[in-house]
Amino acid sequence: MPTDIGRRVMKCLPRIGCVFADDQRWWWIVPSGSNIDVAWPLFTSYAVGARMTDLSGEYSGRSRPPRLIHHPQDDSPYTPPIPLYFMTCHIAGIRPRWSPGDASGPSQAI
Repeated sequence: MPTDIGRRVMKCLPRIGCVFADDQRWWWIVPSGSNIDVAWPLFTSYAVGARMTDLSGEYSGRSRPPRLIHHPQDDSPYTPPIPLYFMTCHIAGIRPRWSPGDASGPSQAI
């Protein structure tokens, strides 16, 4: 998600797992399957099986490679996906929505 939204989300969540960031985006580590039957807001992107590798050769100029900006106090690297989902929907101004087979995506909040 974009940096400005990532900061807002981090201030509001009761428990936060590992979070990585570069100059433009933040990555939240969530359990596998957190995308199933959930329509995440458009400013987010869900990367299935994402891996952080040595990206130093891919970044030049002003941008920096992703770095760990938050590490949880306990043993789990994951941010609970349901509070993260609700917070991102709230910030986007859309109603949280999920159901098996629902491919229509989120609708605008009323």
